[in-house]
Amino acid sequence: MNSTVLSIVRHGETPANAEGVWHGSTDTPLSERGHSQAGRVASHLARTRADAVALYSSPLTRARHTADPISAALGLPIRIRDDLQEYHLGSWEGRTYHELLTEHRLFERMNEDPDWQPGGGESPRQVAERLSGALRAIAEAHPGDRVIVVSHAGALTLAFGLLVDDDPRSWRRTMDNTAVTDLRMSAPPELVTFNETVHLSTGDGAPA
Repeated sequence: MNSTVLSIVRHGETPANAEGVWHGSTDTPLSERGHSQAGRVASHLARTRADAVALYSSPLTRARHTADPISAALGLPIRIRDDLQEYHLGSWEGRTYHELLTEHRLFERMNEDPDWQPGGGESPRQVAERLSGALRAIAEAHPGDRVIVVSHAGALTLAFGLLVDDDPRSWRRTMDNTAVTDLRMSAPPELVTFNETVHLSTGDGAPA
């Protein structure tokens, strides 16, 4: 039997993304640019992945509002899963990436200890297991089909490391806003495409 393929979409741009601020589990809306990106990825998915049978989303507003035009374009209802949410950094949410990198050594400490909980939030291992578990459960619910999943870059980075390399600390690549990644949920899971962003270019190749 064919393996389920998850077409995973990162949410559109938010003001926090544009400002270089980590919002994690903090609920924030899309920017104007983010709404435009969501419309573009919806049209792209309707052209390239119209065989999708289901659409899942994180409950956070930026993910749901990215999923809305996808739902309309593909004629699929949005199924919300709490375990698709972003990495929760506890009291460190709302800080800039520069602060997290230089003052708190976030990424260095995550790499040193996958069970360390930054700001009293989730540990890298907890996030990786939560999100990879969600992706496995979605795949098991739709054997052999294609499913669209809208989630978040930080949590996905850790989940890809665990699913593809068996180590949440191994993954060094991140998805752009509304990029698409196809993950075949075989044993072991394999990437078919990563960070597809062709829909974010205008006809002359300039960013949308």
